[in-house]
Amino acid sequence: MAESTFDRVVAILKDQEGLDDVELTRDTNLAEVGLDSMATVEAVMACEDEFGIEIDPEANPKTVGEFVDLVDGLLAK
Repeated sequence: MAESTFDRVVAILKDQEGLDDVELTRDTNLAEVGLDSMATVEAVMACEDEFGIEIDPEANPKTVGEFVDLVDGLLAK
């Protein structure tokens, strides 16, 4: 069974510094778990590579759910 977009995005986010032991849900605020703007940019670039998409540089997802919805929206195009 293929991994969901949520699972794949969470795996990418967990690769960021210090998130190994953090439980991420759709409501998890990225800043509150320690993802600063630089780490978010790195996660965006990793998602672009993983999914073969191009995310708008102005996009600034605040939660895991917003991040997943952004990726899903681009994949649906």
